[in-house]
Amino acid sequence: MQKVLDLLIDYSQNAFIPGRSISDNILLAQELLAGYNQTRLPPRCTIKVDLQKAYDSVQWDFLLEVLKLFKFPTRFIGWIEQCVSSATFSVSLNGSIYGFFPAQEVFDKFHWKCTEQRILSLCFADDILLFCRADIPSIRVIKHTLSEFAELSGLKVNPNKSQIILSRAVQQEKQQMIDILGFQEGSLPVKYLGVPLISSSLTIADCKPLINKLDTRIAGWSHLSLTFAGRAQLIKSVLSTLHSYWASVFILPKGIINIIEAKLRKFLWQGSTGRGCAKVAWDQICRPKEEGGLGFHNIRVINKALMLKHLWKIVQNDRHSIWVDWILHHRLRNNSLWTFNGSTGSWGWKKIIKLRPVLQRGLIYQVGTGTTFKLWQDIWHQQGPLSIAFPRGPEVTGWPLNSFLSRALQHGHWSWPNHNDPDISEIVSQLPLVHQNSPDTIIWRHASGQFSVKFSLRMTEWCGMDSYKAASRALLEELVYYIWIERNRKFTATSSAAESVARRVIEEVRLRILSDEFIPSLQTRTLYRIWKIAWPIGL
Repeated sequence: MQKVLDLLIDYSQNAFIPGRSISDNILLAQELLAGYNQTRLPPRCTIKVDLQKAYDSVQWDFLLEVLKLFKFPTRFIGWIEQCVSSATFSVSLNGSIYGFFPAQEVFDKFHWKCTEQRILSLCFADDILLFCRADIPSIRVIKHTLSEFAELSGLKVNPNKSQIILSRAVQQEKQQMIDILGFQEGSLPVKYLGVPLISSSLTIADCKPLINKLDTRIAGWSHLSLTFAGRAQLIKSVLSTLHSYWASVFILPKGIINIIEAKLRKFLWQGSTGRGCAKVAWDQICRPKEEGGLGFHNIRVINKALMLKHLWKIVQNDRHSIWVDWILHHRLRNNSLWTFNGSTGSWGWKKIIKLRPVLQRGLIYQVGTGTTFKLWQDIWHQQGPLSIAFPRGPEVTGWPLNSFLSRALQHGHWSWPNHNDPDISEIVSQLPLVHQNSPDTIIWRHASGQFSVKFSLRMTEWCGMDSYKAASRALLEELVYYIWIERNRKFTATSSAAESVARRVIEEVRLRILSDEFIPSLQTRTLYRIWKIAWPIGL
C-alpha cells in the first residue's frame, strides 16, 4: 500500500507519505496567513481543528468503505479488516498484566489564493487547518461538513481545543461566526506542529518556547558534577539539536541566535546559565577539531544550510511539495527564481529568497536541449542571469526576455548572432558544454548530484569567506612565517636570497588556495588566474 499512498491521498496531507515533508505544511501556512494583520485584504478565516482521540475513535466500517471506494482488492481489504479487528492489547499496571482489549474501535470554499490548487485544508496526521472566507455561509458549510464527517467516521471535533482565527479585515458578524462554529477565538501567533504561525516577522517573544526548552534541559543538568568534556558532549549531541526543527522552517532572528549561543557558552564554561566569562571566543569553539575548535555547529550557518533545501526543491520543481507548487503558481508565476525581485510575500519567503546567492554556488546547470532553461533569466552561464549581467542582450540579439535557451542552440551546437558586439563576444567566450540529445539538468555539487545538508553546511561556511580575503590572509601568514624563518637563519649565516623566499611564499599560497574548498564561481576563477593556477577541468 505504501507504494500508492501518494496517488491516493491528497497532497494537502503530508504525514507518513514518502516524498512529503512536515515543513511544507508550516511554510505554506505562513504564506496563507500573511497579511492577516492588515485590514485592506479580503476577510479571511483559518480554523484549527483538534480531533478527539483521533486514533481511538475511528470507525472501522468507515475505513473499509474508503478502501472499497479506492478499488482495493477484496482479499486485501479482508486482510486489513483482520488486522484492525482481531488484535488485542493488554495493560501493564504496577508490573502486572491485566485484560485483553480488542483493537476494534480503539485504534488510536477554498482560500482566495488557492483556487487553482483547490487547497481547502492542510493536514499532518490529525493536525488540521481549514481555510475559508470569513462569512456566515462559509462558516455554516464548514460546521455542517465537520458534523457529517464525525457521523460517518467517528472522528469528532474537540470544541474546547479547536480555534477560529479571523483576519483583521473581519469587521461584521464576527461574534455570530464564532457562535455558529462553537470554537474558541484564537489569535496569531498560534502553535501549529510545534512552531508558531505568524502573519508578520518572527520575534524573540515568538521563540520563547524554544528558549524555555533549552533552559529546562540545562537546569536538569546543573546539579550534576559534569566535566568540561561532558558538557561539551551534551552541547554537541543534545543542546545543539534542539533548535534544528525551528531552523529548518524559519530563518532565526539574530537576537534569538545570540541568546541561544550565550546560554550554550555559559553552560560550557560554568555548567549553568549564570554569570561568568568565557575563556575562548565562541566562533573559535565552533571551528572543526582539526582547526583547533570543538566541532560545534555555528547556528547561523546550519540555519542557512537547512533552509537551502527549500530553494533546492523549487529549482528541482518538486511537485511532491504542496508549498513548492503554490510558490510556482503564486509567487514566481513563470518567472525565474534568479531574477524574481522577492519584494512580496510573507516574511519567511523574503528571508528564504535572500539565500539565492548561497544556493547558486552549489548548483551546476547542465545544458541539454535548452527547452527548460530560460535564456536570459537562469544561471546556466558563468556570469549568472544574462539579463542582469548583459541588460542589452535581448535588444542586441532580438531574442525576447522570456526566451528559452533552445533559441541559442542549433542541432546541439551554440548559435549566437552578432558576434562583433562586445557583450555577445563576452557571452560566447564563456559558453558551457552542450550535452547533445540530453534534457536540461540541474545537479548539486556533490558526488550523488542530489542536495546534501552536509555539503550545504560546508558551502555556507565558505560562502561567508571571501576568496580574495582568504588568499590575502594566506599571503600574510606565509610572509610572516618565512620572514621569521629567515630572521633565525641570519644567526647561522644560511639565509636565502629574497627572490628565493618570494618564490616559496607564492608557491605556498598557491597550495593553500588549491587546498581550500572554494565553491566554483567567477570570483574564484579570477583568483586562480591572478595566482596563475590552472582551472580544474569540468568545473
